[in-house]
Amino acid sequence: MTDDHNNELDLVVCPECAAPAEVVDRFAVPSTHGPVEHVKVQCLGRHWFLLPVAALAPVRTVSPTVRTGPVR
Repeated sequence: MTDDHNNELDLVVCPECAAPAEVVDRFAVPSTHGPVEHVKVQCLGRHWFLLPVAALAPVRTVSPTVRTGPVR
């Protein structure tokens, strides 16, 4: 389920080419152990996948509020 009021990008790693990928949809698939959250992702290389959230690797990001030293 998506939140129309949330303007943040949900970024993950493309399972095929390791490029940054955006989560474009979220939904639950029923199973015998309860619903399993799945996502549809599309990367910069135009690959797209439907897969369980547990199979995704997040993209590492840099926080602009954490200062670790001078930027060169």
